[in-house]
Amino acid sequence: MAAVPDQVVVEYRDSWRLTSGQLERLYDEVLNPSFPVDELVPRERLLPRLAREDSGVCCRVAVDAAGRGVAAIIAEVYPETCVLLLSYLAVLSGLRDRGVGTGLARDAVPRWIVRYQPALAVAEVEDPRFHDDSEAAGHGDPDARMRLYEGFGGLILPVPYLQPALSDGADRVRNLLLMAFHVDAKICHDERLDGELLVRFLTDYFTVCEGKTPDDAEFAVLVDACRRPGGIPLVKPSEFLSG
Repeated sequence: MAAVPDQVVVEYRDSWRLTSGQLERLYDEVLNPSFPVDELVPRERLLPRLAREDSGVCCRVAVDAAGRGVAAIIAEVYPETCVLLLSYLAVLSGLRDRGVGTGLARDAVPRWIVRYQPALAVAEVEDPRFHDDSEAAGHGDPDARMRLYEGFGGLILPVPYLQPALSDGADRVRNLLLMAFHVDAKICHDERLDGELLVRFLTDYFTVCEGKTPDDAEFAVLVDACRRPGGIPLVKPSEFLSG
């Protein structure tokens, strides 16, 4: 068991060790209220993957003394490109800003790095300069998420990032940032990332999510930015905070 400020006592568990009822409540009470609809994988697609140990999705959950999941961190593994994508970090609204998310991330991220040995680990983060309404909508504070990831040494990859459409009828999510929180030395020189691995990952990611290899102008702009001469600089998140 782990204690966080204000006597919130939780236990960290892999999602596949939870019951179907626990997973359903986790989605409905923690994940769904924390993200706009276009940013979240639909319930019927995500829950079966959270219930399996080797589904390509890894998830750690903070469970309270009553057996309720009160926070979750979720990542996807892309073995072909050796990339780990941190997709979601969400905390029950009444427990935000009490260290629950920080404790969960500190438990999960290092163990995933050790287990999967990714060449690159990245996270999708709302750009606080464009998502200052997220907290008012109940989706959490983008500045707080940025500071949390920065505490893990996360650095922004300054490319015009957008999330692919996650389901039929959903739209791509724009004005996001891509943050690197683990970079193998083989693909990083003089604090600049070799963009070719990132291009291969993004092509794979968009193809899996949207059902076809992207060939539109918007994706082309993203790819061109990843292939900038000399590599992609790694920028401190503090430069992107809204305040």
